[in-house]
Amino acid sequence: MLLVTKHLAELCTLVIDDIYGELPSRIFAALLNRGRAGLPQLAQYTSLTPRQLRHGLAVLLQYDLLYFYVSGPDRSTVYDAKPAAAYNLLRTGKVLEMVDSLYGSDARDVVQSMLALGHTRIVDLKEAYKAKIDKADAADRNGTNGTSNGHANGDHTHGYTNGDSLHHHDAQASKRPVIRSLTHLNSVLCRLIHAEIVEVVTTASFKSFPDRQTEAREKVMTTYFPDGVRGAKKKEFETRLSEELYNLRDEPRKLKRNLQSHGGGGRQKLRKLLNGDKVNGFHSDERDPTLDPKIVLRVNHDKCAVELRNSRLVQAAAAAIGETTAEVYGSLLRQLSDTIPRCRADPLIDIPGGEFYRARAIETSDIFDNLSPDLDVFTGIGKAAPDEIDVPSAERLQRHAKLEGIAFGEDAGDDEDFDLDDEEYDMEGETYQPPPAMAAASTSNGNHATNGTTKGVKFDESATSLPSPPSEELRMQQMRQHLLLLCDNKFKFVRHCGRGTWTVDFEPLLKRLRESELDNAIERKAGRYGLRLARILRDKGKLDEKTLPTMALMKKSDVQNKMLEMQMHGFVDMQEVPRDNNRSASRTLFLWFCDSPRTLDTLLDNAYKAMVRFLRIRDVHRRDNKEVLTFVQRPDVKGREKEALEKKYFDKYQLYCEIETKLMGQVMRLDSLVATLRDY
Repeated sequence: MLLVTKHLAELCTLVIDDIYGELPSRIFAALLNRGRAGLPQLAQYTSLTPRQLRHGLAVLLQYDLLYFYVSGPDRSTVYDAKPAAAYNLLRTGKVLEMVDSLYGSDARDVVQSMLALGHTRIVDLKEAYKAKIDKADAADRNGTNGTSNGHANGDHTHGYTNGDSLHHHDAQASKRPVIRSLTHLNSVLCRLIHAEIVEVVTTASFKSFPDRQTEAREKVMTTYFPDGVRGAKKKEFETRLSEELYNLRDEPRKLKRNLQSHGGGGRQKLRKLLNGDKVNGFHSDERDPTLDPKIVLRVNHDKCAVELRNSRLVQAAAAAIGETTAEVYGSLLRQLSDTIPRCRADPLIDIPGGEFYRARAIETSDIFDNLSPDLDVFTGIGKAAPDEIDVPSAERLQRHAKLEGIAFGEDAGDDEDFDLDDEEYDMEGETYQPPPAMAAASTSNGNHATNGTTKGVKFDESATSLPSPPSEELRMQQMRQHLLLLCDNKFKFVRHCGRGTWTVDFEPLLKRLRESELDNAIERKAGRYGLRLARILRDKGKLDEKTLPTMALMKKSDVQNKMLEMQMHGFVDMQEVPRDNNRSASRTLFLWFCDSPRTLDTLLDNAYKAMVRFLRIRDVHRRDNKEVLTFVQRPDVKGREKEALEKKYFDKYQLYCEIETKLMGQVMRLDSLVATLRDY
């Protein structure tokens, strides 16, 4: 359940007002501030007529921004706001960019159309694309070029792309639609459904989780426990309830399983399409089954968040180790994400030890098969002689995830969960010999640990010559060195969990990334000394103000000033523990502590506040340039602003676009922080 603060509610209202207008945003704001309400209550809260309310509610329901529930003997309908869906409107640009990079431009065009249309039936989507294709064919017959703006219905999509303006338009539109035929559209939809980027809309999709839980509880009670739940039956009741909730949540995935049974829309076919597997000059789309035209589809933002999380982890790996290693990491993450429907588990549905919590291991050969053949895996790693490498330490296996409490100060996991026996390192074949490129990455550090001691790497220049072109076996061995670098990094991007198998422990990894974001915020506000004090408190727990200067190797006055500064920013706090009932200052212990979860919540809310400010500033600039912006929105002006506007007005328009690009770029940077702290 998303915690809605004042700044998040204001941010969601601003986004809806910018995209859909004042009427839907007014209704949405009333539902956020007042809670669940019916039509009479909304009329009282918003001072709108029933006709206006019905129009506004229809827009919000069309774009999945509301829950509704019909109950009572009079079958009255109540509505509830969906703040997570409203916030997801900000990520439209990131979602489209992700779909384009992973599934192709045709998939991006379809997703863009669905975001513009809201949830829609397949038959309506096909009719819109058929009209667009027929228009392009007619234009070709008449000797003119049909243009495509990338939308099936000609409407603009949500304008929050990665720093791009709502008013930026490409003057050179494509001559032909990206979707060539209805068969091609059907194939793209099958691929997106198989990847879970698009999901089926059911009746349960419009019910909030408390409503689903209430209905599931009543159904389980009626079916399995008509005599009530007492004693030992409580545990069985909770299990039955979790199963029922899981079935309700899993219902939109039934269409994906049907496609898998017919062999359509899989990632293997997507890989062939992207690599240019064509039949008679066109992609072979006839192998996909025809979808039922009555099915209603929408974009699945939970799965999109999983793919965006992969991009965030790849960026972190590139910053920590290098670009080549990050490409290898991305190949592993793409295969792991095939079976991950959402970033975070629901404790009421996903039972510990169930499907969501079971770590999936990927074999080295599978990672290599999905790696881009254009990637040069021999770059990004320093060269060292084989005798300089402690192979057993580098190849050690970790059977279980080490749930370290480094992010929030919990106790570390038991060392018994590890298999550190040097005799059981992974050789992956009796003839394996460490390649000469096996050493610490030169981009991360210049030292290498040998049997627990640190010494400088002595590069062997004679070992740098490689066969041209390198064999597949040598490329795979070199790729494994990148995976071992990911295992050895302080963030523990990858875990070597078996002979030739690798996995990613997302929960502890994201905790480390959240700690890194918190450290960056503390260092910006309080400097390096403040960061040192915060790390000591996270590691040791509550400390007396007399003990802290000794541990930090700082003067007492400097520690006091720095701690007061950090307390003002909300990074640390103090607890008073009186030694007796007098509660005098001389008989009181003052303990400093760092409450990381609360600090992260404060940091998250500050990010919401900053995003609201940027959007407000953009609205001010938009009002100041209203006349120019209204003129450039005309269909005969779009794409030829420089010719249609006088120089002073064109310069004014350019200045506004630059300001808006910078503002939206800052919003997207803050969105990356919000995603790391809240969603991933």
